[in-house]
Amino acid sequence: MSLERKLPVSRRETQSKKVLRKRKKKKKIRVFRLLIVIFVFLAIVATVGNLYYKRASKAVDPKTNKEIIVEIPEGSRAKDISTILRDKKLIRNKRVFISNVKNSKNAEKVKAGKYKLSQNMDNKAIIDKLVAGKVYQDGIKVTFPEGSVSTDIVDKLVKSGLGKRETYVSLFRNPKEFSKKYTFLSNNKITTLEGFLYPETYFFKKGTSEKQVFEKMLAEFEKKYNKNIMPIVEKNKLDFYDTIIMASIVEKEAINDEDRDTIAGVFYNRLDKKMKLQSDAVLQYGLPERKSRVLYKDLKVETPYNLYLNAGLPPTPVANPGLESLMAAASPKKTDYLYFVTGTDGKNYYSKTFEEHKVHADKYRKDLDEQELKNKKETNKSKESSKEKSSSDKK
Repeated sequence: MSLERKLPVSRRETQSKKVLRKRKKKKKIRVFRLLIVIFVFLAIVATVGNLYYKRASKAVDPKTNKEIIVEIPEGSRAKDISTILRDKKLIRNKRVFISNVKNSKNAEKVKAGKYKLSQNMDNKAIIDKLVAGKVYQDGIKVTFPEGSVSTDIVDKLVKSGLGKRETYVSLFRNPKEFSKKYTFLSNNKITTLEGFLYPETYFFKKGTSEKQVFEKMLAEFEKKYNKNIMPIVEKNKLDFYDTIIMASIVEKEAINDEDRDTIAGVFYNRLDKKMKLQSDAVLQYGLPERKSRVLYKDLKVETPYNLYLNAGLPPTPVANPGLESLMAAASPKKTDYLYFVTGTDGKNYYSKTFEEHKVHADKYRKDLDEQELKNKKETNKSKESSKEKSSSDKK
């Protein structure tokens, strides 16, 4: 008879349970050990991966100063950009760069254009530059200050080797040439491009045609106007072209930015009261040549830009206004002022009545006369000094 048969049933069950418990315990130990091995393996993989990720995000060659021009096309995705940069050997790994872009949450903010990059830049530096839109500008640089008039603009363009004066003048006088592309020029009141050649710093490639130059400036005007000015003009129910004309007057009359909206308010107040604008800056635009000072005889010159003789706004803008003046013309400051004088100190003196204004105007003329007399004396003194030095040198 076997031992199993000799043991009581209850005892046999107890031993069987012990065996099962031991097996379960061993199984748990094996599973636990396996989990530890997996955990350690994953930790090692994560550590190695993190080290590789950090390394792959670093600059390709931190010691180099060589710069590489890269062009990012419009609509490029992170994947497209990574391919361009990897082909130029500016990044170590495409997938890591894509991950960097996504982690920065700037995938949609990368701006198209030419960029000057280097192998000494890590992925973050490259991404920051692409997001900031710090594009590399090559070509001929031309800067037009706010308030530039068409003749000044054309002079600069011609002197920079960007086309012929005759072609520019012809295009300037024919805004309909651009009206299909820039519909705001289809307005029948617009007879020239004055007011729409946005003052800015531009870079033009050598060989750019005269029409392309003007198109770039018109595109900049359209972008600035649509984004910043159009909503205000529509809200205040203003006329588009009249707003541009007013902005150009403000641009030529204002010295300080903080005065622009007040000056616009003064001119609008005068228009509301059917008063002539009497702007020297506008009159200057209609004179054969610009003067340092408008004289009394100039006030009688027959020109549509003489607002001492003619009511309302001039027929065209008298300059190309910048954003601040456009904003002021679209949103003038509400005051009771009807007059202002810019003193020789550069400050504006505003008046509600003609009597107040006359006091400021008389003081301005007196100060101006004294200043001109002082300048004349200093000039003569300088000339005499030069003559004495010349005479002494000859001896």
